[in-house]
Amino acid sequence: MMKRNLLIAMMSLALVACADKKEQETTEKLTVETTEVTADPKELLGKEWKLKELNGTKVVIDSTAGNQPYIKFDGLQKASGNLGCNGFDAKVEFSGNNSVKISEIISTKMACGSMQTETQFSEALQKASTYITSGTTLYLNNAENTTVAVMESDL
Repeated sequence: MMKRNLLIAMMSLALVACADKKEQETTEKLTVETTEVTADPKELLGKEWKLKELNGTKVVIDSTAGNQPYIKFDGLQKASGNLGCNGFDAKVEFSGNNSVKISEIISTKMACGSMQTETQFSEALQKASTYITSGTTLYLNNAENTTVAVMESDL
């Protein structure tokens, strides 16, 4: 009787373990399918993408700087915006599979209060390697597919 109960318990455990593995495989497949979606970079043009999150942390506008950090893609090769205190221009390169490279950022050199958000936003833009859009939200991800900036557009 004891062996029978032990056998039933082991079989039940094996069934539960198999069910968990199938759910995990389904989740992995969904992740792969989601990352293969491509978006037209022209959807990004002409909109002010206002910074909402930076490296997983909600952005709070520094009252001493007073400017909303944003990026505006002026064309498929140029962007401009505000880092929080200073205006900037940058070179942009889009390629297949939602790839983006933002480089050669040049900015004004005004001194403001805390420059932490400004510095981190500039670094995040330069680390961006892919982008994803969802409605009015733009996600910039680094080479490790970690979101470095979340931005929203009013349009």
